[in-house]
Amino acid sequence: MRRKAVKAGTVFFAAIAILFFVYMCLRYSSPIARTWDEVDFALALHRFDLLAMQPHFPGYPYFILGASVIHRWMDDPVRALSAFNTLAALSAAIPMTLLAHRFTGGGVKSLLFAALVLTSPYLWMMSARPMSECAGIAVLWWYLWSIRAAIGRPSSMLLHLLPMLVFGLLMGTRLSFFPFGLALLPLWIAQFKQTGKRGRRLWLSVAAALFAQLVWVVGLALSEGSLSGFWKLSVAFVEGHFSEWGGGISSSNMAFGQRLPQLLGHNLIGHALLGGSVSVGILLALLFGVTCMGIWQRRAADQERQPASLMEQENRQFYVWLAVCSGAYFLWALFGQNIEKPRHIAPVVGPILFFIYCAANHTASSIWEARRSERLFRSSAIPVVIHVLLFTLISVQLTSGAKLLQRQAGEVPAVYQLHRYASALKEPFVLYTWEETRVLQYLGADYEHQRIYTYEYFKATAAAIPERHVLITDHVLQGFEQQGQQMREHVEPVAEFHSDPLFDPVYADITLYEWIKK
Repeated sequence: MRRKAVKAGTVFFAAIAILFFVYMCLRYSSPIARTWDEVDFALALHRFDLLAMQPHFPGYPYFILGASVIHRWMDDPVRALSAFNTLAALSAAIPMTLLAHRFTGGGVKSLLFAALVLTSPYLWMMSARPMSECAGIAVLWWYLWSIRAAIGRPSSMLLHLLPMLVFGLLMGTRLSFFPFGLALLPLWIAQFKQTGKRGRRLWLSVAAALFAQLVWVVGLALSEGSLSGFWKLSVAFVEGHFSEWGGGISSSNMAFGQRLPQLLGHNLIGHALLGGSVSVGILLALLFGVTCMGIWQRRAADQERQPASLMEQENRQFYVWLAVCSGAYFLWALFGQNIEKPRHIAPVVGPILFFIYCAANHTASSIWEARRSERLFRSSAIPVVIHVLLFTLISVQLTSGAKLLQRQAGEVPAVYQLHRYASALKEPFVLYTWEETRVLQYLGADYEHQRIYTYEYFKATAAAIPERHVLITDHVLQGFEQQGQQMREHVEPVAEFHSDPLFDPVYADITLYEWIKK
């Protein structure tokens, strides 16, 4: 009776946490497009055009398609994108619960893992924003579940083809998640070892994977009019990503010795995993520490266990490949992604929490089993401590995440503050910016502003308008200095604008300068 009550209480707590997550996401979804990419997605709901960067390549067709359906009932494209993210995240509770059940045997109590991930503050915040990461992470969970299902039923062709199709959906939602495609390898390796008719299943599997990708790639190519035009656009995007604006190691001024601690410490741990919450960090550390203590205690009991069952062997295989995929994605984020944006490392958070949750539950279960058989741990409180920490962690995440969403919805981004300031100026001026221009265009700024690339072009155009003030942002100033120009003696600051770097990691602080003409 007591066990049933605990089980029912756990399910009720997890369900309430998930429902609260949905309510807060819809109630406090981001009302504004803060960044260049968010503007791209918002404009795409009005007119899908890759050449006009609505959105930018590769188009994220499934994300735009899903948000377009919601946009029919929501006039605001930004809120429609955020609402689709929320619904996608809610759907991911199903594969998360199924995976946790398969690995921990927790039954419906595995819903607790879904609550743990969904209420993770940074992921929760991303669920309420008009970016494709959250939808991509949601599809990623369906993909991971399909991989584990296929590993468990190697004779089922339907279950084997499912991951190929879901991976196509994942790539059409968030192409940068491609390192997780490595999880297809164990399925293909298993098929390769088969003989006779099953040998042909490998080629059918590979063909299905290619077909799933061609569905969205060909659709995008047709939207551009021709395959050659789409190919040129894709080549230009890839070259730009790795040579100019992508923020990867080849186009960044940050040395590798700075990138690694930035990605691991600031982006992954400080932002993506903890959401800037010290309390969440302390509880996660305690949960990890207590779990390690339990693993140390249960060693003697593990030595007496029977050889691993087939399911345990399959679970271990999944653990290995999930770790490989997460490590590969971490390297991709380190070398190929914009190090200034913590959202790029967010897909790794789910697997980290999955490993911690499974380890904690396995530890608690094995200690309980040993206590019942009177072999070990008769006085061990570790199982109780683990479950108390899990409940406390989710509760603290609910508080931290809710406050984060409220702050995000109510804060005016620095670039919006810049727009208000510029709109109030009476004297004639021209404003030179970097990526801020995309947001200013979206806001319909009626003053002259333009994105500037090189100092020589700026100097020529500024000299051609002697009757107007010339204003530049600090990002433009820094760009000129990187081109070897000494700028500080030619400018003077006129205004500063600030917002939370957790919401605006690149443009949280904007300083406006006036160019001093000589």
